Amino acid sequence: MELAIQIGILIVSYLLGSIPTGLLLGKMKGIDIRNHGSKNIGSTNVGRVLGRKYAIITYMVDMFKGAIFVALFRYGIIDEKYCLLHPLLYGLAAAIGHTSSIYLKFRGGKAVATSSGVLFAYCPWAMIPTVLVFFLTTYLTSYVSAGSIAGCIVTLILSIVLASVGKDPFLNYSYNFYFPLFIGIITLLVIIRHKSNITRIINKTEAKVKWGLKK
Repeated sequence: MELAIQIGILIVSYLLGSIPTGLLLGKMKGIDIRNHGSKNIGSTNVGRVLGRKYAIITYMVDMFKGAIFVALFRYGIIDEKYCLLHPLLYGLAAAIGHTSSIYLKFRGGKAVATSSGVLFAYCPWAMIPTVLVFFLTTYLTSYVSAGSIAGCIVTLILSIVLASVGKDPFLNYSYNFYFPLFIGIITLLVIIRHKSNITRIINKTEAKVKWGLKK
């Protein structure tokens, strides 16, 4: 029975992650976000097409998708006996849902916001260096994609360090090899989803961020 519940929650996490927030917001405005800008359903493209407010909403909802079940297990709201292997597995399921949505014929976004939700739920303070690296890299390169990849790599390095130490320096948490394992898989997923962006950066055809996004 417990295994059935564990797998059931994992499926729900994937289905929740599959919800295409940006696409739904665009549809509410009469716009198919997949036909505009970079054609991606993530918050960056939503911001380019619909404006800053909708970019923020998209990011926050996508972040929530990755955070919810990780947090519910992490803080004991759902009994750990119903957790299959590790809380981060549910975050990974949500990230996979976002990139390979069952509602979009297994297509989707790049899981940056969803992945940040996973990190925030599991190790909140780690968001600080990740976000700083993201904004610094984006500012220096003018590429959001470069900032996203750099942020993920820093998160992976941090997870390896914390797993090696074993204890959180600020919170009463302990870490094991599952932390860098799942963060590594998520980082790889994000990088793979950015493959076309990497190619465009090399070819200097990647769209640069416009800091004055319309409201």
